Amino acid sequence: MVAKDFNRDGYPDYLLFNSSSLATVIWYMNNNVHIAGGPAPNLPSGWDIAGVADFNGDGYPDYVLENASSGGTRIWYLRNNDNVGTAAGPSLSAGWTVAGVADFNRDGHPDYLLFNSNSLATVIWYMDNNVRVAANHGPGLPSGWTVAGLADFNGDGYPDYLLYNANTGGSSIWYLRNNTQIGTASGPTLPSGWTLAGTADFNRDGHPDYLLFNSITRAPVIWYMSNNIRVGGTRGPTLPTGWKLVGH
Repeated sequence: MVAKDFNRDGYPDYLLFNSSSLATVIWYMNNNVHIAGGPAPNLPSGWDIAGVADFNGDGYPDYVLENASSGGTRIWYLRNNDNVGTAAGPSLSAGWTVAGVADFNRDGHPDYLLFNSNSLATVIWYMDNNVRVAANHGPGLPSGWTVAGLADFNGDGYPDYLLYNANTGGSSIWYLRNNTQIGTASGPTLPSGWTLAGTADFNRDGHPDYLLFNSITRAPVIWYMSNNIRVGGTRGPTLPTGWKLVGH
């Protein structure tokens, strides 16, 4: 999930997108409480946000944009909610999308996680800012599952896959060490009408949490997690009509 700390207050924030106006908005959060908000840059036509991470090392998270038609990627460097620069990233081959961004090889640079919905394969593109420097295959996903988020659930210092099955509502954590799957654990099942929008540590207990979203009521809910176990939950602020939480 693109729940990153844009204003650097220690709490992850919501990033919202309006597909009609192409506008983005950041909702600054304190755990589950919306404390402020501000407009962020509008996207160009044909582009979507594929991930958020600090690519240029200035301490602020940046947008990774993807164009589904051309396969192009771009990085928009942000300082809180202001676009302070842009750089072209590597282009994707047909059939592949950016499923998220995280530092898989722990070199201090966030990497692209690619997913192919036809073959169900994953690939990690190791990045140095906007430049692809290497690549490695990750584990293939089972049918019906997608990557809903990337976070270190077992505390070993490596990001893990958070998988979600929209048909069953099931969730699963695949523990990774760089590109290698070293274990798996079942997570809680979501109730009907809810989707898994992503993951971040909202209550700052050192464990990534689930962010759920209901497209009918437009309400988000945080499920507080300890590794793969749900230990609590709380409601978040309702989104206005026409807006969605940016996933991954």
